[in-house]
Amino acid sequence: MSVTTKGGDKGQTSLFSGERVSKDDIRIETLGTGDELVSNLGELKFIIPAYRDIIERVQKNIFTINSHCADTGGEKFIPAEAEIDFLENFVREGEKQLNLKGFIIPSENREAARTDVCRTVARRFERRLISLSGYANLNPAVLKYVNRLSDFLYIMARLVGKENQ
Repeated sequence: MSVTTKGGDKGQTSLFSGERVSKDDIRIETLGTGDELVSNLGELKFIIPAYRDIIERVQKNIFTINSHCADTGGEKFIPAEAEIDFLENFVREGEKQLNLKGFIIPSENREAARTDVCRTVARRFERRLISLSGYANLNPAVLKYVNRLSDFLYIMARLVGKENQ
């Protein structure tokens, strides 16, 4: 299979169903933002190797969510409730370790700052999903997972900032 198909030369691409849409369609914009998040998380795995397995787990969930967005049929590719629970438990346990007194300017160290970049991309991904939900039937678990993801990344950044000072 060739990476170059030439099918998008006229500004269109295919969804999971085979339907052709414009490359600036909100669905494609959402998929691109999810892909950007996965790529940023890929870099993060090498910056903070202690969290490598956890970050890869998140990347796989973003792939699942992107598949859900690309599937115009609806109910395939939904993040499991256990994955949402995982994020919530991580946040809860992280908050116990930290003495948070409000939001901070990201700057504890390079690792924390890079994690915060991932958090901001996750927030943009969430905004794109909200936009897409006005046109597509997204499963509520998708929005819930991505909303929890930015909290997860905020806590991870603070933990990494504390650990590497």
